[in-house]
Amino acid sequence: MIPYERILSEMERQLSNARQASDEYATREALSAIRSLCEVALTGDTKAEQRIAPKMISNNNETQSLSSLEGTILEEDDANGGSLFDF
Repeated sequence: MIPYERILSEMERQLSNARQASDEYATREALSAIRSLCEVALTGDTKAEQRIAPKMISNNNETQSLSSLEGTILEEDDANGGSLFDF
């Protein structure tokens, strides 16, 4: 778990960035970072790991499905070639 002191110091840095921001976008970006830091501090490591793990699993599934596309070329009677753009 990240120590609260580290999270609080990062919140202070982001708050300073929000106060010194020259436009609304930069202010909102700093405030969004503060909100994310609050979520990290309040949820703890176990819930954060549960949110991250499904994303990692889905990336593995995407990689497996992409590798299956690299197999043999489908031959059809009405196709002009191996390219997606050949009709």
